[in-house]
This record gives sequence, structure tokens and C-alpha cells, in this order.
Amino acid sequence: MKIIFAEQLVKCRKEKRLSQEELASQLFISRQAISKWETGEAEPDLGKIEAAAKVLDVPVEVLLFGGDASQSESGFKKKIKGLLEEDEADKDWHENHRWREWQYKPINNGWEFLARYYWVIFGFIGMLVWALART
Repeated sequence: MKIIFAEQLVKCRKEKRLSQEELASQLFISRQAISKWETGEAEPDLGKIEAAAKVLDVPVEVLLFGGDASQSESGFKKKIKGLLEEDEADKDWHENHRWREWQYKPINNGWEFLARYYWVIFGFIGMLVWALART
């Protein structure tokens, strides 16, 4: 892949309607540095590239390699987004596991408390054994 940072920086900056001066002030650098980046006379370090991408609201890949910002999601991001969306299998799972609703209902008596928090008993027994062993 060819790195086309200079052209993409100009394109993205103009799409955001920022002047070189405005972009430079947001990146805490001089306008001349932006001008050198855009003409290809100099190249920024990775930290400045990431900061420029953040200011221009585009992924770093778009700034370095080109492409459309809306279609620039990496395969990993697409997979994560697909996993987080609820589909028919998720709806079916939730419908079939309604029996778990009892866990969220209010506790009315001690037996219900013990049914939900039986593991607390182990902690109390452990504390008692420890306390008795120390005396």
C-alpha cells in the first residue's frame, strides 16, 4: 500500500472546512508544519498523525492510505459491531431463559435470600473458623 498522507491530509482538512492555521492550533504546532506535511516536504511522527486523525474525525488508515472514511472500518471493528447487535438467536435465548427473572425480583424472606446468596454462608463459616482458631 502506498502512503498518501499529504493528499489525504489536504482532502480531509478541506472536507472539515479547516484552514491550516486552525488545524495547526488544534494540534499545537505551527501552520508552517502543516504546510510542509501537505506538500510532502516533511512527515509527522505517529503521535501527530493520530492527533490529526482525531481532530479531522477520520481513522488513521484513511489519513495514511486513503479511501472513504465511512467505509474505512476495519474487519475487526465490523466483527465486534456484528457481535454486539442483537439478532434472532439472542431474542430466542432471552425468551427461553425467562426463569432467571426470579433473580431480579425483590427478596421477601430469609429463604429467598439464602437461595440467591448461599455463597455468603461459606464466607461466614470461614470467618467463624478463623475467629475460633485464633482464640
